[in-house]
Amino acid sequence: MKEYSTKDISNIVGIATPTVRKYAQALEKEGYIFIRNENGFRIFVDEDIEILQQMKQMSNESGMNIVHIASILINQRKQNLVDTIQNESEVTTSVKSEVKEAESLNIDRIDKKYDMLLKEVQELKQLVREQQAYIDERLEKRDQMITQSIRSLQEQRQALLEASTSKEKKGFFARLFSKRL
Repeated sequence: MKEYSTKDISNIVGIATPTVRKYAQALEKEGYIFIRNENGFRIFVDEDIEILQQMKQMSNESGMNIVHIASILINQRKQNLVDTIQNESEVTTSVKSEVKEAESLNIDRIDKKYDMLLKEVQELKQLVREQQAYIDERLEKRDQMITQSIRSLQEQRQALLEASTSKEKKGFFARLFSKRL
């Protein structure tokens, strides 16, 4: 199964990259599931190219909005799958296997998305732990500096207080005459 990026799809289908994203978002709203990589970007496969080409063709021919086209295509795919199962009773086993494969593919897509989200949550947890440790360390340093500053100020104040109380209070004349001696 070959994988394509949004830019690859833009070149293959012949539409702008933002249009590819709009088409994909409309399809996802209708329940279509795209494979995503570990960074959360869509990865397109051959099946996705087909539905995007159909969307482009319907948009050019009918002028309908993208959401309505996506709804029609998804319903057609569901109906085609149901019709195939009902009309071909002798091939029921192969149709069931196709349905299972489609379900398996959807399950695989969901599993990949789940794994990616789980990994992202774990990374975010680790980041939060690291940030909390950093914050705690910085707060501890700040508290130590504040405590040290307060102690230093108290020591200076005490020294000034002791210096001022150790001097006798002499009158003006006593101080004046004691300096001359």
